[in-house]
Amino acid sequence: MSANGTRTIVWSHGEDQFCIAKVGLILDLEEKCGAGIAAILQRLADGTWRLNDVRETIRLGLIGGGMSPEKAMAAVKNHVDENPLASSVLIAYAVIEAALVPPRGDDVGKELPAEVMQAGFITPMDASDVRKS
Repeated sequence: MSANGTRTIVWSHGEDQFCIAKVGLILDLEEKCGAGIAAILQRLADGTWRLNDVRETIRLGLIGGGMSPEKAMAAVKNHVDENPLASSVLIAYAVIEAALVPPRGDDVGKELPAEVMQAGFITPMDASDVRKS
């Protein structure tokens, strides 16, 4: 998984790049599935998914990964629609997960360099600094 939300997956179609971590693709997915991206991920995880949660995530992920819309639709028709859905559910989950979860080793949460802290633009903060309402 890369920092930009792209994931290479080997599936029944072969090896392809998937990426849904683009605002336009996420908005399209949410519209087609009638739910937010986090809700779609949850449905894929807990088995309450709908067909478009799977199909559209894979189709849009292929488009975001660089495949033409026509080829992406053909791949979905041939390899999602014509096969048992269990493996496609796992692929759809992995595509959304790549967009939402930073890869291991990402710098999120690591301490900033001393020169940044000394510049006075950023101050350290932890959960105890946030006022509870």
